[in-house]
Amino acid sequence: MKILGIDLGGSRVKLAIVDAGRVQEMTIFPISHDIPMRAVLETVEAQARRMAGISGCRGIGFAYPGIVDMQNRRVLCINDKYTDAAETDFARWAKERFGLELILINDAAAALCGEMAYGAGRGADSAALLMVGTGVGTAVWSEGRLLTGKHGSMGILGGHIAIAHEQPRRCTCGNAGCLEAYAGTWALPGLAREHPGFERSVLQKAERIDYRTLAEGVEAGDAVCKDVFHSVCRALCVGAANLVHAYDPELLILSGGASRIGALRTAIQEHVDRYAWTPGGRVRVTAAENPEASVALGLSSLFEKR
Repeated sequence: MKILGIDLGGSRVKLAIVDAGRVQEMTIFPISHDIPMRAVLETVEAQARRMAGISGCRGIGFAYPGIVDMQNRRVLCINDKYTDAAETDFARWAKERFGLELILINDAAAALCGEMAYGAGRGADSAALLMVGTGVGTAVWSEGRLLTGKHGSMGILGGHIAIAHEQPRRCTCGNAGCLEAYAGTWALPGLAREHPGFERSVLQKAERIDYRTLAEGVEAGDAVCKDVFHSVCRALCVGAANLVHAYDPELLILSGGASRIGALRTAIQEHVDRYAWTPGGRVRVTAAENPEASVALGLSSLFEKR
């Protein structure tokens, strides 16, 4: 079944034409999370109509970076971006503009569905996903199904579990000490500038401070990059152990751009092995097989199961 997959992030949108787990076409473009959802949907529609395979699609999958009601296809809650989304009727938009049915799901949950169906999670009965992007997203698969909970938030708020209590950093959600405030890409510039050696670091002249910039600086021997990377790595290790303790998965999947950093995966595996209570056996830490496409693949899998 061919569908249009829409992966709305904090700073860019990925549109993909997917058929039975195969991405046939993909386009990626920047977006501002400060604009109204109406403007986002207008841009998405214009970009989608330029795609060659759009005419043959039989559904639209929409992955959203917030808490959603999958059954009623409504956004319930969003943190610091697309703040009018809760008033948007996404299903009506899909029907009026494309004549297609819509599935709406959290973006990290969609990514986990994609990895379970077509990627690193194939053959596993349970898994947790730790996705590092603009923020930190999580999702959990247990006993063969995606966890959603009573209010649609089960498993997806791992980025907002507090990991610090002394002099905690403020998070965009309004809380303090959240994992995302120590490891989300949005937090990296602040962490770098707070370092006393920032003015002498390669980061001082970097156009963008993200995980790739940090990794390159570490490779070049930059002391500030090493310190900041060690700090965010430690935060993600603690977050990973918290996920293991909360949901007891057999597999922990790292996704997002940071998942490509081998040193990060190694550090998280070593931390989980040392500190997580896993009497049933070792929890394996692995990278997503399709970090750029797992959301679109997950949306495809949801339609295939209908």
